Amino acid sequence: MKRIALTALLLSFGLNAQPGQSTAIPTDLQQQVTALWQQQQFAAAKVLLADKVNRKTKDAWLLAALGRSELELGQLEVAEELLAKAVKIESDNGRYQFWYGRASCDSAQQASMFSALGYAKRCRKAFEQALQIEPDNSAYLKALGKYYAQAPSIAGGDKEQALTIAARLAAQDPLQGQLLQLEVLFSAEDSAAAEQFVQNSELLQSRPEPYFMRGIKLAQSRDYLGAMAQFSKASEKRVEDEGGQRSRLLALYQLGRASVLAKTEPQQGIAALTEFLADGRMNDFNDWAQFRLSQLYLAQDQRAQAEAILTPLLASTTDDNLKSEIKKIL
Repeated sequence: MKRIALTALLLSFGLNAQPGQSTAIPTDLQQQVTALWQQQQFAAAKVLLADKVNRKTKDAWLLAALGRSELELGQLEVAEELLAKAVKIESDNGRYQFWYGRASCDSAQQASMFSALGYAKRCRKAFEQALQIEPDNSAYLKALGKYYAQAPSIAGGDKEQALTIAARLAAQDPLQGQLLQLEVLFSAEDSAAAEQFVQNSELLQSRPEPYFMRGIKLAQSRDYLGAMAQFSKASEKRVEDEGGQRSRLLALYQLGRASVLAKTEPQQGIAALTEFLADGRMNDFNDWAQFRLSQLYLAQDQRAQAEAILTPLLASTTDDNLKSEIKKIL
């Protein structure tokens, strides 16, 4: 499964979802955890929960709440283990199934080729169960629809199923339904139908996502100049909702990356990455964004600026591939 697509998918899943209620757990603890999640203070939520969970814990809410906190902190192995226990205890909780699906999807991206399929199948099954429990939940519809659209057929990907879900989603949320349908068309390599679909939708024409999707397809075919044009258009579409803002930010990152790969328009790439980093909301991309920015400074013969980025980045990053790339320059 394509990393950028799944990364965008996972980042779009509700960070402000409320924890399921458990009569065995004090209400004030649940309220504190909910408040911390809403502020994206997942480390603080983990501190509140960690000493209340051990191998003998049988409370589904405690397991799921700690698992969800670990998930947002990137501790995937621990998160999936905790959430697997939670759904085993309380299998009819759609929210727990949804979080378990997210943990499995994230794990699939980081697993070896031999393990990824197992994680992906667990992801699909959890999303399907979440939707079976709450058939009208738009977040679950979106998650399963995106899975069907993006996953290979061996892992249960199914473009027709994705289109069916897109139609259901559109009845509740026209924008998200249309975006899902557009994603299916692009992933099915039906560019002509995708372009016609955008032309027929005033709603989509005002959004960054269609331009971002076009840019990704062009970048995958190594048409970096064409991709840059689309990412630039996406970055010009300013919207108020969080999902659209994330797509715009990802377009800025991809614009900088494409500038490096195309070896052209370094100033445009520098401006895009500088804006991306200044925003600060897409931390998962920050290390590579800094590296790409340093490459663009080098292309401008501004080695001092590049080294001012690379030296502290080498000391702070935990990405071994990135460390290797930095050492080639320093």
